[in-house]
Parts: sequence; structure tokens; C-alpha cells
Amino acid sequence: MISLYHKVQKIETLQKTIDKDIRAFKRHAGLDCELHCAECCRYEAIEATSIEFLPFAWHAYKLGMLDYWFDELEKGIGSNCIFSRLDNNAWGCKIYPVRGFICRLFGFSATTDKNGRPVFAACRVLKNRHPEAISNAGMYINGGGKVPVMASYYRQLAAIEPSSGTRLVPINEAIKKALETVYFNLHYRESA
Repeated sequence: MISLYHKVQKIETLQKTIDKDIRAFKRHAGLDCELHCAECCRYEAIEATSIEFLPFAWHAYKLGMLDYWFDELEKGIGSNCIFSRLDNNAWGCKIYPVRGFICRLFGFSATTDKNGRPVFAACRVLKNRHPEAISNAGMYINGGGKVPVMASYYRQLAAIEPSSGTRLVPINEAIKKALETVYFNLHYRESA
């Protein structure tokens, strides 16, 4: 059985791969997020797996912040991700370096059609404000250009932890489950 620490290392390695693949796609497709946008964080029905937030939970433990994040989740601040800053004086993600896969892949990855071909899943903001760039990205993909395919990374994630790597739940529930996993794993180990 793989230890929690080694799971976190494997997930972080996969996060680095995603980030590298997204950077390459953005460069080749000529796309990027608009500065200080964070519109993707406004979506209230974001779903994720708990395992994709294990690196965040691990770092929260290392920083002595597990209780803080449990308290933030208990406040019940709505259905938006607890890490999103959506007020007028702030923007973006509170934990950007350890954000989940869904956050990394959103807007710059593809799904697949019934024939297994990639279908670019651009964000609404880019579609509305930069239709020519979206068209160019589509031509890049149709011409054989490499685009990150979301399902591919989630399959790799599921290989690390089959029991929690495939179950999508509301994002705050996924975050809470990741915190609980780290909390109970480490407290169980300490009491053994």
C-alpha cells in the first residue's frame, strides 16, 4: 500500500505535467487567461475529486492550517469554491500553487467526441472576448496540435487512488474530504 506522502508526491508530479502541458498548449495555440479574470471561480457547480486536493491538504497540515481550513468550510460560505476570491478588492485563488486538477485544466484542455477526437473546451470569457484566438486554437488542434485531454489526467489520478480518484463531488466537499484524509491518516499514524 502506498503511503499518503508518496501519493502526494505522485499527484504533485502529475500537477507539474499538467502545468507543463497547459503552458505548451497556450504557447502554441496563442491563448491565455485575461489578467485578473477569475470568472471560472464564479461557477457554482464545480465538481472535483478529493484526491486532486491531497497536495493542498498535505501542505495545510505541514503549515498547521488544517483546523483553519476546516473552520472555513464549516462557515458555509456558499457553493463557490472556498479558495476563490471574488470580491472587488481581490481576485483569483487563495491556494493557486496547490489548486486542483479541475482548476489547472479548465479552459485550456479538451474533452473527446464519440470518435475519441479532442474537442477544445475553452472558457466562456475567451469564447466571447477572443473568438479569433479560439478559432486559431481549434485550427491548431485540428491540424494535429497537442491539446491536454482532461480525461487522460483524471485516469492517471485514478491510478494513484482508485477509490477516490474517479468520484466527482462538489468542490468544497472534495476539499473537505482531502483535509479529512490527511487529518485521519496522520492522527492514526501518530496514535499507532
